[in-house]
Amino acid sequence: MKSDKLWISSEVYRTEDAAEVLRAFAEKAGITGSNLLHMNLLAEETLGMASHMLKQFTGEIWVEKTAEGYDIILEADVRPGEEGKRMIQTSPAGFMAKVAEMLNCSYMFESVAEMPEALADMLPDYISYGLRTGGGPAWAGRWALSAYRKNLQEQEDRPKAEPVLDELEKSIVARLAAEVTIGIQGSKVRMVISGKLS
Repeated sequence: MKSDKLWISSEVYRTEDAAEVLRAFAEKAGITGSNLLHMNLLAEETLGMASHMLKQFTGEIWVEKTAEGYDIILEADVRPGEEGKRMIQTSPAGFMAKVAEMLNCSYMFESVAEMPEALADMLPDYISYGLRTGGGPAWAGRWALSAYRKNLQEQEDRPKAEPVLDELEKSIVARLAAEVTIGIQGSKVRMVISGKLS
C-alpha cells in the first residue's frame, strides 16, 4: 500500500497538501493515535531536511506501508549551483549540517575509499560515519542513520564523540525514526525515513 505522490520543489513545499496525503494514507492503513502523530512529525522533518539541505530541486514525496510500519520517501532532482558539484547546501547548524557535509563528500567521490588521503585527513571524523565504503546498492554515497549512530557509540575517543552523539539525540528524526537512509545518484537524491508502529 502506498499514498499518492505529491510534487514538491525548492519553492513550493506544500505542507498542507502533504498533511492531507498523510491523513488519507493513515486512514487506509489504520494508523491512529501516537503512531499517526509520529508519522506526521517525521513527514514534517523530511520536508524540513529537504528545504535545509537541497538547493534548487523538484521532486516527489509519498508514504509506503512496510511489514513493521511505513517509509516516508522523498526523491528529488537537484540542480547544482555555481559551486558545481556541491549540490547539497550546508544546513545552519546541528545534525543536518553534518549530514549535508557528508553527502557533499559522497557526491564528489563514489565511495569514501576513493577520497584522496590528503583530503580525508583534513575532514572531521564524522564525515565517514554512516557512509558506505563501496559496493552495495546503486544509490552512490548511501548514508544510514543506524551506521552513523553505531560508529559514534563505538568511538574510543569519548570526549570527541560525545558532543556529536548528544547533538544527534536531540534530533526529532533520530529519536522517532527506526532508520534513515539518504543516497545520491547523479543529480538524484533519495531520502527514506522509516517508522515503526507500536
